[in-house]
Amino acid sequence: MDVSPGKFRARMAHMEEALRVVLGALFGGKLPPDRALNDFFRAHRGCGSHDRKMISGAVFAVCRYWGWLRLLCDETLRAAVEKGENVFSRREIVTLGCGALFIAHEETESREAMRRELELPVFGDAAEAEMRAGKFAAALGIKKEFPPEALLPDFVLEKMDPALNKTEFLRTLMHRPPMWLRVRAARREKVLAQLRENGIGFEASPQLGEAVAAAPSKVNLFTLTSFRDGDFEVQDLASQAIGRVCGAVSGQRWFDVCAGAGGKTLLLAEMMRNRGTILAGDVRLRALEILRLRARRAGYGNIAVKVHDGAGWKGRHPFDGVLVDAPCSGSGVWRRNPGCPWRFDPAEIGGYAARQRAILDGFSSAVKCGGVLVYSTCSLFPEENQEQVAAFLARHPGFELEDFPHPLTGEATGGMMLVQGEKFDCDWMFSARFRRKV
Repeated sequence: MDVSPGKFRARMAHMEEALRVVLGALFGGKLPPDRALNDFFRAHRGCGSHDRKMISGAVFAVCRYWGWLRLLCDETLRAAVEKGENVFSRREIVTLGCGALFIAHEETESREAMRRELELPVFGDAAEAEMRAGKFAAALGIKKEFPPEALLPDFVLEKMDPALNKTEFLRTLMHRPPMWLRVRAARREKVLAQLRENGIGFEASPQLGEAVAAAPSKVNLFTLTSFRDGDFEVQDLASQAIGRVCGAVSGQRWFDVCAGAGGKTLLLAEMMRNRGTILAGDVRLRALEILRLRARRAGYGNIAVKVHDGAGWKGRHPFDGVLVDAPCSGSGVWRRNPGCPWRFDPAEIGGYAARQRAILDGFSSAVKCGGVLVYSTCSLFPEENQEQVAAFLARHPGFELEDFPHPLTGEATGGMMLVQGEKFDCDWMFSARFRRKV
């Protein structure tokens, strides 16, 4: 143990409190786990870096493996917790944190110290998460099986895209995703050299040369001079693939309708070599202010930002290309947000689909004749993806799907694709490319 017994018990007490806060927020419908944990750390500024590492590791492991951990609770306790009630005893909740760290194969020293503090038997070791879950249960005197399907609520699996390999999808959910970087081509060697100098492991994507997966490190990537100089952005591989679907080139005019903080806007600017014009719009002023800062840091002078009301395009000069990266369920990025599937209401899918339909109808008129409309979501539900595309084409016969090669496989798509995160160790994203005929 790297700390005194007293300090370690204080760390466990903080972990206990953080788990109560996060689980209460998760099931009480207040906040997603990451935001609840950030609020906890803001209120407990005395937690040092080692404290934060153990606490956040335990919290996210409990959220990631809640589908299995809930099987260890009796029905009454489980029902109360999933209503947002704070009913765990201290020993129960700390034991869950300890077991979750074991299942996740994280924090060996802290986990073992916690196990000894709780006077639990040695868990043993195992290569597969399912086996580690079984060993933890056995240490509690419980014999259980832990199928991957239990990691998600039943409705999620029922509503997911049938083309998805659900077994591989579930196995991917068991692990943290890598941090993908988008490295500017002209500055690639500088960035990779700085990663090496700082002992940060990385692996370049064989499909997209600008995409680099950075290994976990004690070094904060945002402190690197190459980041401050605008040489790279943090952007998932799937998100980078959407830029290839857009196919923006120098001199064009593009409209990023739901730009948010601007990851794809910046990618378009890079593809256009800082020539032409990009209008980045959103209903959230704060997000666009972040985009302004990011564009300034990267030196892009061809980006203009504008707050809009989401009701539709009201301009007079249509664009060569329009990107609608629509608000959605976010189910394709649940791997980055463990716990969120358990706070998701399936009725929300219809609400997202209605909003997406309104945005597509309202902003498709911004595409000039012969121009391109790209629709994307980070959703796994056909109602937000293929069904949305079919309904749009039925309402707008002036558009047609346009085939494009899948950016990560080179295969023909027929105009629609789903980036399957289990194949490329990234998020899941859907995209469709339309051409306006008239």
